Amino acid sequence: MSPVPPLEPALRLAISLLHSHWVLQEPADRLTVPATRATARELGFPEVAASLRDDDLPHLRALRDRLHAVFAAPDPAARVATLNAVLGEVSGGMTVEGDADGGLRVAPTPAPVPVGPFAALVTGALARALVIGGADRFGVCAAPGCGAPYLDRTRSARQRFCCELCTNRAAAAAYRSRSKRP
Repeated sequence: MSPVPPLEPALRLAISLLHSHWVLQEPADRLTVPATRATARELGFPEVAASLRDDDLPHLRALRDRLHAVFAAPDPAARVATLNAVLGEVSGGMTVEGDADGGLRVAPTPAPVPVGPFAALVTGALARALVIGGADRFGVCAAPGCGAPYLDRTRSARQRFCCELCTNRAAAAAYRSRSKRP
């Protein structure tokens, strides 16, 4: 069993980006630049928030789609390869920096691309989570019709659904299926 990746602020920002599109909500796409700026500021990244321009929405959507592909990849090796491809696009290299707990961590430096600082921050957080917890902790919801990404932070590493709603929907469907049998 792999360790549970810590829910650092940059990882929370990455998850927020990924969860800005969910087919079970109306409208499905809730990604906006002002909301992304507000979340970045709230999580302690005012410089990253300030780097986002009003016309960056298409770039944020493209980044979200590329990161979703990491979670949707068919196996751990493909998840690593997909994340490495995104890191290669958004990173200008790696640096060692101090974290909030006084330790050190490796972080990508932003490449000169649209939403570069934001992309490097969230992609680096996902890379650290992958290194700590393993690629098996990345997945997409098993509930029919959902497909939202999740990062399994359970101790048993057995998460299959993105949220409690999807867990309950799947359980209710299984119950109905069992109840219909003669």
